[in-house]
Amino acid sequence: MTAENMQTNESNESLDASKYSYDIVPYPSHPFRQTHPERLHAISRMFGMSPAEINRCRVLEIGCAGGGNIIPMAETLPESQFVGIDLSQRHIESALSSVEKLGLTNIELKHLDVMDIDSSLGKFDYIICHGVFSWVPPEVQDKILAVCRDHLNPQGVALVSYNTLPGWRLRGAIRDMMSYHVRNLSDPKKKVQQARALLEFLASSVSAETGAYGKMIHSELSLLKNQTDNYLYHDHLEMNNYQFYFHQFIEQANKHDLQYLAESHIATMWTGNFAKDVAQTLERIAPDIIQREQYADFVRNRMFRQTILCAKGTKIDRALNENTLNGSWISSPMRRIEKDPDKNFPENTVSFRNLQTNQGLNTSDPLMITVTDFLGEQFPLAVSFEDLLARVQTKAEELGNVDMTQLRRAMANNIIHLAVGGVVELSYTPNRFTKEISVKPKISGVARLQAASVDRLTNARHEIIKLDDLTRHIVTMIDGEKTHHEIRNGLKDMLHNGKLTMRKDGEAMPAPDGEMLEKIATEAVAKAMERLSKAAMLIG
Repeated sequence: MTAENMQTNESNESLDASKYSYDIVPYPSHPFRQTHPERLHAISRMFGMSPAEINRCRVLEIGCAGGGNIIPMAETLPESQFVGIDLSQRHIESALSSVEKLGLTNIELKHLDVMDIDSSLGKFDYIICHGVFSWVPPEVQDKILAVCRDHLNPQGVALVSYNTLPGWRLRGAIRDMMSYHVRNLSDPKKKVQQARALLEFLASSVSAETGAYGKMIHSELSLLKNQTDNYLYHDHLEMNNYQFYFHQFIEQANKHDLQYLAESHIATMWTGNFAKDVAQTLERIAPDIIQREQYADFVRNRMFRQTILCAKGTKIDRALNENTLNGSWISSPMRRIEKDPDKNFPENTVSFRNLQTNQGLNTSDPLMITVTDFLGEQFPLAVSFEDLLARVQTKAEELGNVDMTQLRRAMANNIIHLAVGGVVELSYTPNRFTKEISVKPKISGVARLQAASVDRLTNARHEIIKLDDLTRHIVTMIDGEKTHHEIRNGLKDMLHNGKLTMRKDGEAMPAPDGEMLEKIATEAVAKAMERLSKAAMLIG
């Protein structure tokens, strides 16, 4: 690293300081499954509330950016109403263009400062403020919480995410160093370039073996070197970046007559995910949930929270029991894995792994093995608790156990433990997609619009799915109107007109003709359909 690489004096033109930073450097807009009304509905219902059904609800997103989170929600829930606001005119214009192309009529997007929100916006069942709170001044933070208080329906909930301490303490030191280094620059590209140069310099100057400081430097470099420039610019170089201890955030929320309900990832709330002695200590020294969550952050060195709030005085019941499973749907990408040979498991033990959360399960209970195998086979579809119970009943009858009352209670307790452990996911809404590959398959308009230009698409579970280039081009044609034959013909046309190119060993090849082309197109479409079915991309 040389001094030439670390110049910090401003050169060339400066940017208009009056412009909003997100208009200068747009931030990619993505779906966040944890913010979806389905997740918020499920958690609030689990904890004793009576939330609005997501098929007919009203949703507000504060800081909707380019609509990547709220627009897919609006498409998949056409009977619900959505409002998104953002301070970036550029983001809103992009989002409105997408809405127009999709022909959506149940979503309103506004170029609006949160400080200007008033009663005309109305009431909402779900409010989302993801990736905003820590990056705005204190007066705006207060306004966000005031909006949650004033605009939530009585059984409504709001998700607010923010950077937390103590985890952000060390990361904040790195931010301070980068901010100091680029203090005389205004050009975003130069800021990012010099921030990366500083990290490289520190990493080459401080050994990872020199204790906590060295590990911190190298950990941040490893994290940031693969992140995009806009992530580094907005998440680390923005003027505002505030962090809070959990109890401080809750105290601030309480002042606005809001109370703590839960985290969007409930597995983080369960002390059973700690070592036994740690869990016992937490239960002893933290008599209420706020203290327990705060001490848990101390243990985990937590950096980020996605907290769900509701109105103060709302009745909350976190004692999950058999009734929690009434009307529930369960999903999990569980797969059998090889047993750990270093652990002394009973011979009939089967090991499973959740492919998304990496949580594991080892069980020798034949009924739990039946449940877990079935969930894995059905994924990405969710299975109703009643259907799951019927499957278990069949197995229980084979084993001579037919006490349905006892069986239901035992299965409910097991599912609840798997849910709070992060192994399975609960919801109370049926699947909005299918694994069935129909005669005229269909993919959402959002995904088809995305596929025309990028390879990261939004699936029907509100997740990001990365596709290969061939499948991406096929997706653009899966509109519910075309048969497989017509999709194959479309693919052949792409090969003939040069939109798609066949390659062998990295070299472009001319498209074949006749039967060979038909065979290639048939196989390509069939494989793409299988991938899309497994990725929750197909809708009914």
